[in-house]
Amino acid sequence: MPTRRLAAAFLGLAVLLGVLVGPAAPAHADPYWRVQVRVTAAKSACTVTWVRSYWDGPVSAYKIWVVPQNIAPGAPQTYRKVNVRPPATGGTANVRVGSLTRRAPYVFWLEAIYPSYFRSAPISMQVATSRVCVPT
Repeated sequence: MPTRRLAAAFLGLAVLLGVLVGPAAPAHADPYWRVQVRVTAAKSACTVTWVRSYWDGPVSAYKIWVVPQNIAPGAPQTYRKVNVRPPATGGTANVRVGSLTRRAPYVFWLEAIYPSYFRSAPISMQVATSRVCVPT
């Protein structure tokens, strides 16, 4: 782990000094907190799939936010939430979200709900965003 930190510090110093050390690497999320979500299009629906990792912690519930991508300028953005019970650790969740407009693009946000040890209400955090899904 110290080697990684040293390499990151060296790269940061090289960028600061304007030294180009090859092509820039694409940004990526830390795999210990970011969930990988896949979406599959179906007739008037999309299926959202992810695997619950051990690193996800004590998730008490998930919510999938259905976010339409074809809104008109000035129109209010409308979201729909789908509540999901968390699968067992290492288990796969397959959630079919239906009643979607055919040939309209959608993105899905995955929100995890955690118990709070310091507040009276649970804590929610967006842990993933899907690619665009267009129902057939």
